[in-house]
Amino acid sequence: MTGIGNVKLRIVLIVFMATICSLSAYAQDALDKGRRIISETNRELRVSQETIDRADEKTLEMLGEYKAARKEIDNYNIYNGQLRDLIASQVEEMRLLADDIDEIASTGRRVMPFMQEMIDGLSEFVDSDYPFLPEERRTRIEQLNADMKRADVSVAAKFRQILEAYQIEIDYGNTMEAYEGDLEGRKAVFLKIGRIGLYYLSLDNQHCGAWDMANKQWQVLEDIDYRLAIAKAIGIAKKQRSPELFVTAVAPAEER
Repeated sequence: MTGIGNVKLRIVLIVFMATICSLSAYAQDALDKGRRIISETNRELRVSQETIDRADEKTLEMLGEYKAARKEIDNYNIYNGQLRDLIASQVEEMRLLADDIDEIASTGRRVMPFMQEMIDGLSEFVDSDYPFLPEERRTRIEQLNADMKRADVSVAAKFRQILEAYQIEIDYGNTMEAYEGDLEGRKAVFLKIGRIGLYYLSLDNQHCGAWDMANKQWQVLEDIDYRLAIAKAIGIAKKQRSPELFVTAVAPAEER
């Protein structure tokens, strides 16, 4: 019985040791697996943090560009406001003169040369301005010159037509328009943003440019972001898109 008991005891010990070894191997596998999971998690966290850091840098860069663009726009708004007030004051003086034209016949002899000077001044302004809607603006001036020679149009009517032409030019500075036209023998869509900038976009959306006021010529814009921004602005001008912020190239504001 003692021998048999010893044998049983050894068997139990062997089974117990085998169980211990099996549990130890299982625990080691679990521990290794846990370490791999932690290592992979740490690597993914590092990648996520790097992505966040890059996004923060890009956000700060875009914020800086936005602030610079807003400052430039504010400068143009101040300049346009000053120009609008100056022209509005001149137009008001012209209207006061127009009220007296029909009553004082002798005024006609003095007003006619003055009106011609106004037309010539308007023509010079159009020539030096952004070349938007060229046919429409030149036709308007040609009509004013033609009416000056007509005896069947009263002096007051001629003067009012000149005032209307000046008012139209004032309004151009406060509107955004998009229209099709010819550009060096090919069709393009033109975008006028007040008197801040004039742009074009080819009909295939592959080429765009901005009018360089300093050099009086078109400047090609190669960056695809400009093409996208101009296309977006054209959609807004045509009321095909809801108004939203867009950034594009503008010339530096002149110091006044």
